[in-house]
Amino acid sequence: MGKERNGGGEDGGPDETPPVDSRTARRRQDPIGRRLRKMYTDVVDESVPNDFLSFLEEADIRQSASAGSSQASGPEVSSSPNGDATQPER
Repeated sequence: MGKERNGGGEDGGPDETPPVDSRTARRRQDPIGRRLRKMYTDVVDESVPNDFLSFLEEADIRQSASAGSSQASGPEVSSSPNGDATQPER
């Protein structure tokens, strides 16, 4: 299994494009990799909108209030991934 080739034509004839050696493939992929890394960095560096931060803070407050009240009232009821409540194991 030498160089990788694209599939032949429908009639089983030779490939339309010649095989590409690894150096040529790498040379073609480098600019794509640089652009993808830049795009990733740009997304990571974006600030989080204030509305979303407020939503997360409210969720944290509700979760901690819910956890505090469930600890005082008895065993904690967990939720399965599909949202159904399950009883704790005994």
